[in-house]
Amino acid sequence: MKKKKAVFLDFGDTLASTDPPYIYRIAEAVREAGVNISDAEFELQYFKADYALYLKHKSRGGISPKEHREWFFPLIYETLSPDEDMDSFRQKVRSSMNIMDFTRNALPGVIELLDYLKGRDYRLGVISNNDGRTTEKCEEVGIREYFDFIFDSTNLGMIKPDSSIFRHALEKFGIAPSEAIYIGDLYGSDVLGGTDAGMDVIWFNRRGFERPDDSDVPEVGEMSEIKGLFEGS
Repeated sequence: MKKKKAVFLDFGDTLASTDPPYIYRIAEAVREAGVNISDAEFELQYFKADYALYLKHKSRGGISPKEHREWFFPLIYETLSPDEDMDSFRQKVRSSMNIMDFTRNALPGVIELLDYLKGRDYRLGVISNNDGRTTEKCEEVGIREYFDFIFDSTNLGMIKPDSSIFRHALEKFGIAPSEAIYIGDLYGSDVLGGTDAGMDVIWFNRRGFERPDDSDVPEVGEMSEIKGLFEGS
């Protein structure tokens, strides 16, 4: 891989995760709302909805944070066929999630990767679809010090997979897309969003999902595999 100047990473389920994982908490809330679905089945539907959202945003010519909120979960819930009004169902899910306890930690191999990248003089940044508290979450899991900038969709009013949030990050770093690499776990939001912005992308596919298109984006299943892609650069 050709030497770059900067590496951007997604936050949730790339740099850090919760216990129970965010997607599994949603799955539990969905079950409590009356739909029988396993964690693994819901995780797959989440992945498919993310890709469908990417396709919808491409057909519409962009996406805003408001549109993301309006489009994403209905794309999941349509496959679940709840026996009630969609808004009522979503409110039940939100209410259940609001009272769930969880902890947050950096994923295995993250600290080692960040140390490695910093040691090779890469500038690092986070690009996250999040709730405005990505910086605080990075501090919580002990990785804030690694990053020059943290870009949070809620704070910026821009959201993945739209390329505007990626372009904003590149402009803040003062670099061209060809000088950056992006690493993320969701295929639509991260892989295709980063690719559309002109960056090289690494797909952190720790769930082992089948890619939904014929791209040749490099794929890894473990964080420790990423270092090998930088060797020789």
